[in-house]
Amino acid sequence: MSKSRNILLTAVTLAALSTGVSAYAQNTSICTDPLQRICKETEVQRAQRDKYVKALKTEISIEAEKNAAPRIEQMKKEIKPIRFIKRFLAQLKIRNQEIMNSAKKRIGGFESVVTNNNNVEKIKNYMYQAIDQSAFDSATKIQFKSTIKSIVVGNFADFLERTDLENNVLAQMLSNACGSDGLIDNAFATTIQGERYVLVCPGFLITLNQTATEEERFNSILQAIAHEMGHHIDNSKVGNALYAPYLSCLAGNYSDKFNKTKDDEKFCKQNEKEPAKCAAQVAISHAGELIADQWGIKVTAIHAKNSVYSTFQTEQMLTDSWAKLCGTGDEGIHPTGDFRIGTLMRKNPLINSTLSCLSSETDERPACTFEGSVQIN
Repeated sequence: MSKSRNILLTAVTLAALSTGVSAYAQNTSICTDPLQRICKETEVQRAQRDKYVKALKTEISIEAEKNAAPRIEQMKKEIKPIRFIKRFLAQLKIRNQEIMNSAKKRIGGFESVVTNNNNVEKIKNYMYQAIDQSAFDSATKIQFKSTIKSIVVGNFADFLERTDLENNVLAQMLSNACGSDGLIDNAFATTIQGERYVLVCPGFLITLNQTATEEERFNSILQAIAHEMGHHIDNSKVGNALYAPYLSCLAGNYSDKFNKTKDDEKFCKQNEKEPAKCAAQVAISHAGELIADQWGIKVTAIHAKNSVYSTFQTEQMLTDSWAKLCGTGDEGIHPTGDFRIGTLMRKNPLINSTLSCLSSETDERPACTFEGSVQIN
């Protein structure tokens, strides 16, 4: 194949990837079939993008490993072998720094969507509005807004510098965070040196490389960042009682949608004659994610309203925000992507109102909000 022909095909492929999911998602509405609209109709486009991103990440990893090697050898001369933990963690840090250098060389400014303070402040303002629109008491609203204001949304280089290598970077990097190479497609909330923190991993941001516009990139990270901010005010931080109406609604109407953990199985077996207790326990196991999702949903609805989006633009924004959850499973903590998209988001009264959905377009189970059960009209 000639070089010019190869370049032409690459250009056409990248152009197709940059059109956004709307090119593949125009046949169904979120009201009538959210999983069809957000997941099924975007399968081809997402598969193309995944293939491109996988190749890009491999290229980045190979170059980063090569560039890290001499630095690692120099580090070994400076840190004695007996300090093997410090050596190992320093090696992780060097490799991740080189991952970032290699990524930046190929994708200039790929972190700008989260390092842009205007974007962060916009999402925080949406969170303030979501809090004000809730039925929580005044003291709780003040506390929540203060917490949101204090959150740092960081980039990966900042995260590496802030994290204490000796104490918790290993757990952060290798358990629920960005992976040992930073390239897992993820975002998470944590606390570093006393500061509340949200990080969207490089692996997530790289997937936005071919997104056509800054607005689409913002829409693609909107739910994720709002969700992670929501973790800083979820039940693990403020207790179950504050969210009891929401959790009770979920336990009473949707516990059959959640997988049990081993502890849940044990609890439910011990209380087999009290199914309501079992249902509540299973809902509690998923509570943090269910609460964070609810904050994310409220923020996306507020964004649609504040942006004066049309129905089509709102559906496109929701597709951009939620498509990453298509097909995800339930390990006993996160509900399935199908439930999060098809029930939590679809039935939310704010989303329902924004899209002018009809009650006949969903089943009879109620929507669950922080205020409790709401029957969709």
